[in-house]
Amino acid sequence: MTSFTSVTYGETAITARGAIREAAERAIGRLWIDRVPVRLASEDPALWPSAAQAAAEGRALCWPGQPGPARALLDRIGALRDRALGDGLTEVALLGGGAPAHAAGLIVRQALDAQEAGDEAGPGAADPPPGRARPAVPAGGQGPRRSPLTVLDGPEPGPVLRAGDDPERLRRTLVVVTGDNPATGALRRVFERMFLDLDLPAAEVARRFVTVAEPGAPAAKLAAEAGQAVVEAPAPGVFGALSPYALVPAGLAGADVGTLLDRAAAVLPALTRPENNPGLVLGAILGGAARAGRDTAVLGGYAAALPGLADWIARLLAGAVGGRVLPLVQRGGLPILPTDDMFLVTLDGRPRQDDATVSGPPAAQLVVWEYAAAVAAYLLNTDPFGGGAPALGPGPDPGRDTGHDTGPEPLPAIGAGDDGALLVDGEPGQAIEAYARDPAFAGAATLPALLEALVGRAGADGHLAIVAHLDPDESRGQGAQVRRLAGLLAARCARPVTISWGCRYPAFGNDHQEKGVYLMLTGNVVRDVPVPDRRHGLGALQSAQARSDARAARGGGRPVLRLHLQNRWSGLARLLDAARGGA
Repeated sequence: MTSFTSVTYGETAITARGAIREAAERAIGRLWIDRVPVRLASEDPALWPSAAQAAAEGRALCWPGQPGPARALLDRIGALRDRALGDGLTEVALLGGGAPAHAAGLIVRQALDAQEAGDEAGPGAADPPPGRARPAVPAGGQGPRRSPLTVLDGPEPGPVLRAGDDPERLRRTLVVVTGDNPATGALRRVFERMFLDLDLPAAEVARRFVTVAEPGAPAAKLAAEAGQAVVEAPAPGVFGALSPYALVPAGLAGADVGTLLDRAAAVLPALTRPENNPGLVLGAILGGAARAGRDTAVLGGYAAALPGLADWIARLLAGAVGGRVLPLVQRGGLPILPTDDMFLVTLDGRPRQDDATVSGPPAAQLVVWEYAAAVAAYLLNTDPFGGGAPALGPGPDPGRDTGHDTGPEPLPAIGAGDDGALLVDGEPGQAIEAYARDPAFAGAATLPALLEALVGRAGADGHLAIVAHLDPDESRGQGAQVRRLAGLLAARCARPVTISWGCRYPAFGNDHQEKGVYLMLTGNVVRDVPVPDRRHGLGALQSAQARSDARAARGGGRPVLRLHLQNRWSGLARLLDAARGGA
């Protein structure tokens, strides 16, 4: 047995070495015996309980890497794009979340980058058909261009306020709705009101909305009643990079999704066979490593040509395998100390030095990674259709993401339902309030002591999960500060530190004990966005979702420290000072 192996199909290559290769080889034997490649290719509902239930109910699902449902909609996407261009709509606001929404952003960004570089290899780099014009170059022909697609995957007021503060851009905006839950419903109401405030007639407002939804879903019914365009799609789920949930918004933003589907389909023949199957091997690497005790996949490498790919992979894995594999995106400033429970997967990396490498065209990677996530879920006995990432927000919770409107009643005030603050650090209006029930935090009398207890609670085999219910924008929001905080805490605890915005990805089902220690960050909003016909704003909805996250994590037996920033900017600055002081 050699210590290194590779599987290549066309331009797509997967490599593994050492212990990771051996773990994958052991897993592949089971996959062959169970005929997983053929069963995945035939969309066998017996693979997972949720798929079997959907089949019994006659509901279609988004299976991994399958371009069929979106290919059938190419003419519809083209017609909607032509109509939008005729109405002067060149910006797209996507109301939805999870891996499919972020795949849409990835596809549009890669199409723009490929066009700027004159690289025909990127999805959307080829000339689009008539009526499928690309986004215009900014005045003066200077780049890089801002993406015409904005993903709004939660009720954070900041991005919505920025949209409303730019009326000219708002007049050019088309809204695509892919979520079906209270947060998406609130955002839909807000955009409808903002359009009406531009003195647009109701009929024109209706032309500015396109909803992608399962037939009969509440979002589809609401859109039809309002006279808005509805694109029917299979039930939403974590597998959706090539589904209508990703390709409708990407196509409306100018990406050539027909060419993308053609390039993605080129790798499909390799995924039906037991040998020389890149998706099967990558899934065996992920699942086999986790079964062998290496359940933290560090996603790193040299993917400058594929910006955002690692972030999408992390969302995909977090949703598909229910926490059994912890995806950790390696960035500058986020130190990672190698341990026996980690392995490194590099994108376009060093095949004979890194644990595993993945390389290939962007379209092929979308297919291969989704297929691999499904294979890993099978090996780890998780149900990707039942316990995957939500469309918007966290996992199953009785008070959240039910798909129904919460009604006009006001939401509880910030802090309602919490025990008294464990610690209040700072002057009123600038203070940081700490809430925790775990005994490990009870003795902390200062902010540095609280952070010391937090990193200590991660222990020798856990990880720290930062869940930020804040504005993720790197320059206009708190994105850069939160990432610096993650880097400082990673240096102190010598364990993985992950960041998620507006939702947590817990471990679901089976006998797997989640190891996350949660730091949840919330903050007052300077300007809230009222939700029409409701007695609350987006900020109150965001706060309610944060409390739901905290309850769910505590209910799962995990330690939670929630820090509420009365002033987001000064609060994070003090948190950074406290984290540096204890380093």
